[in-house]
Amino acid sequence: MYHIRKRIGVVSVCLLLVFLLAACGSGSTSAPAQDNPKESGEVKLNMWAHQGQEKEVAFYKARIQKFNEAHKGKINVNLQIIPSGAGHAYEDKINAAVTSGGLPDILDMDGPFVANYASTRILASLDEYIDETDKQDFAPSIMQQGTYEGKLYALGAMESSLVLFYNKKLLQEAGITPPDSLDKAWTWQQFADHAKQLSKEGRYGVTLNMNLGVGEWMTFLGSVFVWSNGGELLSSDKKKAEGYVNAPASVEALQFIHKLFADKSANISDTPTDFEEGRAAMSIQGPWIIQGFDKYKDLDWGMTYLPYSKQKVSASGSWAFGISAQTKHPKEAAEVVKWMTNKESTVEISKLTGMPPARESAFKELPQYNEMPLKVVKDQVLNTAHARPATPAYPVLSAKFAEAYQAAAMGQNVQEALNKAAQETDRELQRFNR
Repeated sequence: MYHIRKRIGVVSVCLLLVFLLAACGSGSTSAPAQDNPKESGEVKLNMWAHQGQEKEVAFYKARIQKFNEAHKGKINVNLQIIPSGAGHAYEDKINAAVTSGGLPDILDMDGPFVANYASTRILASLDEYIDETDKQDFAPSIMQQGTYEGKLYALGAMESSLVLFYNKKLLQEAGITPPDSLDKAWTWQQFADHAKQLSKEGRYGVTLNMNLGVGEWMTFLGSVFVWSNGGELLSSDKKKAEGYVNAPASVEALQFIHKLFADKSANISDTPTDFEEGRAAMSIQGPWIIQGFDKYKDLDWGMTYLPYSKQKVSASGSWAFGISAQTKHPKEAAEVVKWMTNKESTVEISKLTGMPPARESAFKELPQYNEMPLKVVKDQVLNTAHARPATPAYPVLSAKFAEAYQAAAMGQNVQEALNKAAQETDRELQRFNR
């Protein structure tokens, strides 16, 4: 979710294309991405990675260079950075490569796409190459994100989260003390009361960043409220939305969101820098925005835990690595995935990007996560993180749930909007449940 600003508006067209292409090309899913000359003795692999932020791309390039040096004469990886462009340019390139047999040996993907790629046989399972001890070192949410129907298909080097940022000066003036430990996290009611108290002429209590649009952001945030209220977006077997995404727990969660706007504690027409410029006293956002705080010299910010209803839950999910079902060298390709997600890699990318590492052991190498404010991120990643549903129908579910979130914010009928989300998602699921 490091690139949540670039991933607004997940669409079902991408999912449909993947499904159709995979179905048409099922006879060539074992085709190699690249043949290797026998005389060299060196396995040559192709790898695709998306065009992320500059520091992230630099990490990919440096780590692959080190991999090639460490495996000289045995394995050599040719890394290609694929421009993300507008919309789903990277995913479109993957889709186009399915029928041509042109998939790389290794590829990265945004977390919600893992289930779709696994179900359409774009990815091969990693289970036989990753031992159980290594699996246990990853945050549970990373394992959830990379697992589909009981098999592991992808692993990430970094995690994500959502936290509650606050303006220290404004909270102090209001006599509000933010929680400094997970067990002291505010309840929804406490959070709502404080947001209302902090609202005044020219300033809202909290920004929920509606400016990011009707898309993945609203699902990333809104699903947390559903889970915290004891609800689910899908059934436990991920085959049904009716009775789950539109259940009373989900309706209540979005009605809580509505009340924040109705009470004028939140602004439905917010701007990207309302928190940084003092027009909002608090903001629910991800740690990826911290690097931009240096531009605002008057901002004295703090960070605390997400508020909760019935249980403490936080968002999770980021980019992950997997091996193509078309590779002729799955063992060697898996070595690359292991390298890109080992302890050294997770520590390095966390230092470069400011995102939390995917491994529990990596936190031990990053002492800044033992103290506030970053301790909030660590506590949530290791204790409350919840992955978005692993389903090939995720793009449809996400798009329709985001519409329901928007409807709630605007005071429209939440039950009707969630009923529509359930119907559309179940219709999509039927194509995969046959």
